[in-house]
Amino acid sequence: MPRHRAAVSAPADRPSRRSFLARSAVGTAAGLAALTRAGGVHAAGGRLRLAGIGVGGMGAADLGALASHPAVDVVALCDVDTQRLGAAGERHPAARRFADFRTMFRELADGIDAVHVSTPDHTHAAAAMTALDHGKHVYCQKPLTHDVFEARRLREAVAGTKLVTQMGTQIHSTTPYRTAVRAIRGGVIGRVREVHSWSNKTWGYDGPAPTPSPVPPTLDWNLWLGTAAERPYAEGHYHPGNWRRWCDFGCGTMGDMAIHILDPVWGSLDLTAPVAIESTSPLPPSASFGMRNQTRFTFPATPFTTERFELTWSDGGAMPDTTTWPLDAPAGGRLPLPDQGSMFIGEKGCLLLPHVAMPQLLPADTFAATALEPAPDGNHWHLFVDACLGGPPTTASFAYAGPLTEAVLLGTIANRFPGRPLTWAADTMMIPDHDAAAALLRRRYRSGFEVTRLA
Repeated sequence: MPRHRAAVSAPADRPSRRSFLARSAVGTAAGLAALTRAGGVHAAGGRLRLAGIGVGGMGAADLGALASHPAVDVVALCDVDTQRLGAAGERHPAARRFADFRTMFRELADGIDAVHVSTPDHTHAAAAMTALDHGKHVYCQKPLTHDVFEARRLREAVAGTKLVTQMGTQIHSTTPYRTAVRAIRGGVIGRVREVHSWSNKTWGYDGPAPTPSPVPPTLDWNLWLGTAAERPYAEGHYHPGNWRRWCDFGCGTMGDMAIHILDPVWGSLDLTAPVAIESTSPLPPSASFGMRNQTRFTFPATPFTTERFELTWSDGGAMPDTTTWPLDAPAGGRLPLPDQGSMFIGEKGCLLLPHVAMPQLLPADTFAATALEPAPDGNHWHLFVDACLGGPPTTASFAYAGPLTEAVLLGTIANRFPGRPLTWAADTMMIPDHDAAAALLRRRYRSGFEVTRLA
């Protein structure tokens, strides 16, 4: 882990946020965008003033991990559920509490250096972009966004700025994934011909339409919906735990787990945008996700792959065919396939990377004398804080996370059109000759919840 460093001071002639906006002649939105390009807020006195947006569930875990850094002061908490907000407030009594992150920025923007965004997927981009427009460093849970368009816009928003960003793929910084990435890039199995990745999770729903029910008194349902279209609350279906199953709010198993499991694939092979995606999944429910998906991505070659490289994702009841895989165990029999993971198939052999455990080189007898030296472990949250305070840059920044998220979300789109190959024109953000698929690249935000740079 990088050593703690003192904060980087802003130049004396840099205007304050308030004076900058006062002098802006092109309106608040343009002023905020210009402030972001100027580099944003720097932590003062070697400390980072942190605000949490979404502080229950994974948000509570993110908040606790970030707050455990000795240089972090938690100054604000935001959640649409007063019960969750209250629990976080008990742990951080000095922090101001808000239900609406827009109100938080209006009232406290000058007192915040960084935020973490740990809300349901459909709110990630709106909250993260609002923070960036106020010049704040952002740690945002995975998947980075709900839509392909949002992922591209967040990546563009931080390009050329000094703002620190990190996607909340905490396993990215752990020893198993770092070890696998180093082994693949080091050529242990040669150039990689294909990768198969999978998860046994089933984030979908194919039952009767949810029955409307009273909104819990602790929940602001309007704010929870946020950018999404209005619909009645239904107990047990959305908040707090099942929103991933619904297209309006989550991204299914691919959005939940492919963003983790494909991370070391992406990082080790230097993948760029896919050129084609094809799903052989059953047709999913109209408002939810299928629970037996299989999706094949074709990518341009890189120095770490063969000329034609394909990545196949499987989830739920659809698992990869392992018939030809060298899974023979040294003591006899076949190695069990982990419930989640990846198999890299290279010119010299294979690497099996469970989620989350150390990688294995295969065939076992071929690599009996080859030991993989474990890479150093890292604290994903503390690395973000260190970077905000002038330390080494993060390795899961929006520049990295944006393209990875785009690819995963293109897979969720392909799953809605099984048997129909999709071509992806990354430069123009178009899916040519498929209007229905192209329409899913972005949502129209609900009136009153628009964000300027996502409009």
